[in-house]
Amino acid sequence: MQASFQISGSRDHEFAQLRRDLKAVHTLLPQLWSAVNGKPVEPASFPWLQRLEHNVLPALDFDLPVLLVAICGGGSTGKSTLLNTLAQRKISEVGFKAGLTRRVLLCGHPDVLEGAELTGALLHHLPEAPVAWRSPDDALTGGPPLFALSDTIPRHLLLIDTPDFDTGEGGRLINRAKAEPILRTSEVMVYVFTNAVYNNLSNTLFMAETVGGIGGRDVILVYRISRAAPDEEVLEHCRVVSRRLYKVPTDEELPGGFPPQVLGIYRTHESDRVAHGRAKPRLIPVGEITGGKSIEDLLHSLNVAEIKRRVFAADLREIHNDANEMLRQAHSEARAIEIYRQTLQYAMAQDAAEALQAFPIQEAIGLTIKLFLETSPAHVKVLRWFGGTVSYLVRGAIRAGQAVYRWTRGDAADQASEPDVEEKLTHDLLAAANGLRNRLMDDQLIVRVPVGDPLVGEVRRTQAESGSPKREPLIETVEPGTLNLHVPVPDIIMQRQGDILEQDWERIAGVIRSVVPSLAGLPLDIEAELRGLIAQLRGKMSWQEKALETVFALLPSLPPLLAVAYVLVTKTPPPVGTGLWIRVRALFGVNDLWALVSLPPSLDLSNAERKQLEDLIAPVFQLWFERRLKAVIRLFEHTICKPIIGALAQVPDSVDSRFDAVESALMRLGDNR
Repeated sequence: MQASFQISGSRDHEFAQLRRDLKAVHTLLPQLWSAVNGKPVEPASFPWLQRLEHNVLPALDFDLPVLLVAICGGGSTGKSTLLNTLAQRKISEVGFKAGLTRRVLLCGHPDVLEGAELTGALLHHLPEAPVAWRSPDDALTGGPPLFALSDTIPRHLLLIDTPDFDTGEGGRLINRAKAEPILRTSEVMVYVFTNAVYNNLSNTLFMAETVGGIGGRDVILVYRISRAAPDEEVLEHCRVVSRRLYKVPTDEELPGGFPPQVLGIYRTHESDRVAHGRAKPRLIPVGEITGGKSIEDLLHSLNVAEIKRRVFAADLREIHNDANEMLRQAHSEARAIEIYRQTLQYAMAQDAAEALQAFPIQEAIGLTIKLFLETSPAHVKVLRWFGGTVSYLVRGAIRAGQAVYRWTRGDAADQASEPDVEEKLTHDLLAAANGLRNRLMDDQLIVRVPVGDPLVGEVRRTQAESGSPKREPLIETVEPGTLNLHVPVPDIIMQRQGDILEQDWERIAGVIRSVVPSLAGLPLDIEAELRGLIAQLRGKMSWQEKALETVFALLPSLPPLLAVAYVLVTKTPPPVGTGLWIRVRALFGVNDLWALVSLPPSLDLSNAERKQLEDLIAPVFQLWFERRLKAVIRLFEHTICKPIIGALAQVPDSVDSRFDAVESALMRLGDNR
């Protein structure tokens, strides 16, 4: 909803910034809270959000700052007469009979009141949409609110004539239900009362609840009294009214004797001509507060932005404080979900690594030796050719590797049986997938990590910032240098555990079996990368290592006796004795991965020789493991973990720009309170 023009100025800029900040909080914060908690925001559960939606935003949702000024009071006090005077036209019918005005009547400048839609937005608390005013008689019968136009009313004001709130019928005050929504919507009250009712407790209690009880609306007092009453008596009666409106104790001293919400005080005299509509009332300014201003000048001088801030001060305090708490909770939950997301990567990577023990040893050794030999210098190739060893080395490496592999696995007695890599990999993958499924059904996700792992630092920071100890991750020391992390499962993930249980395990097992052939051997493109790594290795070889390769060319027994056993450990590997421990680069949270190259105890190798073998074998492990680990993690993501991965994909991380936008908006709201 937009007014047709804007007023420039710093105050209007502040007003526009306030509106933008409140809209950002209203829109972005519930989005974030809902996303991290996995359920929609129910405004009924957040009173601050209801205040923002129903009290504050409707009054600010215009380019032009506009004040709603309600002319209110009891029956036959002169409310309609005052409206006609300010509009300089007869809009509302007047007379001696109380309760003549049966409808809410809104009057504003034509540039502001463009039509029923805008008027309805301004009167957002009313249950019915307003209709255009046609004649003064329209307000004499019940019906929807009316809106009329007058170019004498300042553009920043909208005047509202309200039904009498003390008119009774059938033992009940029939108009209070109509008047109350308007009084709660309006931002300035012009309270018109008479000498007969100024001390009426029922009226002032009703006004106190609607004026003082919702944040202290500013008020202009218009007192209709006899000409004979001195100004001192007028002021004293107005003090009684104002103290009751704002519930100020009688023994509490106030500057000038009036609450700060009282903007002006006017007296007007009893007149039959005015009551019959044959003369205009004369409003006489009284007291220092009014400063001699006419009511027209006083209304025209009202600072819209300042009054709106004051009107909504209580609302803004609640909105600021409670929205800050909601932001803190949402941000904390987002951080907890990030920790869980990283921990899930650990869990998948560790289970995937456990499933990758069926390494294609023969292929790896054969390919590595083949490429290393192919890239040997010419004189080394000549030596091998003369020794008749080249073909023997390749074939013998495979045969001997198989035999030594069986020996390292404890299968030396069964020389006839060869390990079925695909069968072994299938068994290990299914076992890992089932174990991961069981881990995901717990209320905590537990992973083992080294002390210096970055995830440990993230968890410690979360512990320091968390305001909910029961939801904090737990760090448990398992052994020196190794920790268990117990990470609580976020609510949004707990909501998806049923989806994990409902998954078709047979289908998942079928998917796993179908990908095993592609995982069992070496990747098709590994040879190109391995050639590059071997070329780098050769480029770094010293002249001693090159000389040593020449010696190796004359040792037909060395390469065939190599075998590889794949192991995972979580502590520093033992000293080199019967083999070479090769550290493979950690990936996805898998730490301390080592490859063991087993050598015959009788083979006496120097440190330089061991180093060369390590440099030769390590690349193939790294390439194979990296490729296969990523593939298995993707397999888990698309099967066992699919419901959780889908939920996590919808969750904003803690550095989402919306968090910053809401935080900045709340900071400005706090500064302007």
